[in-house]
Amino acid sequence: MANWFRSKQARAGSYSATYVVVFIAILAAMNYLAVEYNKTFDATEQKLYSLSDQTIRVLDGLESDVKIYYFDQQFQLAGAKNSLVRYENASNRVTVQYVDPDAEPAVTRAMNVRTLGSTIVEVGVSRSEAPSTSEEDITNTIIKAIKGEVKEACFLTGHGEATLEDQDRMGISLLAGEATGANYSTRTVSLLENPQIPASCSVVVVAGPSTAYLDPEVHILRQYAGDGGRLLFMLDYDANSGLEALAGEWGLVIHEDLVIDQAGIGELFGGSPLTPIINNFDPEHPIGRVMRNVYAIFPMTRSISVTSGANGWTALGLAQTSSGAFATAGFTIVDGKMTLSESAPRTAGPITVAAAASLQIAPLEGESPETEKREGRVVATGTSQFARNVSVGQGGNRDLLLNMLSWLTSDEDLISIRPVTAGSTPIELSDADVIRVLLGLVVGIPLIIIFAGIRTWWVRR
Repeated sequence: MANWFRSKQARAGSYSATYVVVFIAILAAMNYLAVEYNKTFDATEQKLYSLSDQTIRVLDGLESDVKIYYFDQQFQLAGAKNSLVRYENASNRVTVQYVDPDAEPAVTRAMNVRTLGSTIVEVGVSRSEAPSTSEEDITNTIIKAIKGEVKEACFLTGHGEATLEDQDRMGISLLAGEATGANYSTRTVSLLENPQIPASCSVVVVAGPSTAYLDPEVHILRQYAGDGGRLLFMLDYDANSGLEALAGEWGLVIHEDLVIDQAGIGELFGGSPLTPIINNFDPEHPIGRVMRNVYAIFPMTRSISVTSGANGWTALGLAQTSSGAFATAGFTIVDGKMTLSESAPRTAGPITVAAAASLQIAPLEGESPETEKREGRVVATGTSQFARNVSVGQGGNRDLLLNMLSWLTSDEDLISIRPVTAGSTPIELSDADVIRVLLGLVVGIPLIIIFAGIRTWWVRR
């Protein structure tokens, strides 16, 4: 027996067996570590497979456990797991349960699930269905479950404003859809038909009126903001809205001019000097702190100056152009072509194009000092075009708009950069490139394999 162990064949066999055992042990250890520590690396340019800033903020702020149920057949679970596992990895308050309706019919009936691919988010006793397993849908569903109530964004109408139903380039149907996904309901309100702001409105939006508001309407908005209301003014350069003087009362002076950016940055994004890039956000404001690494696009915008507001209002510049821009009232635009007056005065950049104002309101007589403090809040922008369908998806416009709504409705914890969607990255090939790729794949690789086989046969021969 000892001689057998000393034989060359026995030693080779024992070595092979040892190698197999060690290899299996390594695989088992790797599999265990992969299960216990499920970490991934996102190499995509836009970090498409990493949780967004918004999701991280929501998960970090969880005060109760979140359970996500995904219902589908066992062989269809891989795609959902790739998305949902990131939530489990990011927070120990989140657990995911994958349910096969055929194997667990009782759970399926209890959740009232009727279709495969359904995703249910449970926070405490609140339970909601997510439209899909995309990050945006899952995160929005978690937010809705946490917040409970749906806040109402009221869009004023009656003076040529962009409407929620408009799906053309200059409509705001996309903004309405984004607001709905972010836990807002939307409706239109006409002060001409009913001269008061409905009590259900959490925020009132004025989106690019083309005719002037009447004095009674202006008075209603003044009183609404002074009583703790929330307003978003988006006023265009080519229309007198009748609201400029009202904004000035709050320290937001909207000028009758146009911001020009001849540095050429806007042209890199398919714009023009009339499309300034906004890449400076005030870090003293909650919106500015989050938007510091994001750019927005403000087509055809007026400038705004910040002054001391009346009656206790405090104003702060929110967004500015680069130093290469300037503002001037000396211009004419005919058939889309702009002519500048060389003699007209110019205000050098950076130019403020969006600003915010707030008013701390003292408790009413008879209210307890412990009563939640009321605060009026207003945001004004020098253009409404950045919110319209043609521009809302460009740069950080969507995030800026939703963050404005979040600040106005006192949801500062939701001010963030939201998930990005995957975009196409086309590869442009010339005719010569196509021929080279074709020859390499169809001819080159097969020839290499053939020559390698012939060489191996020749050597062994």
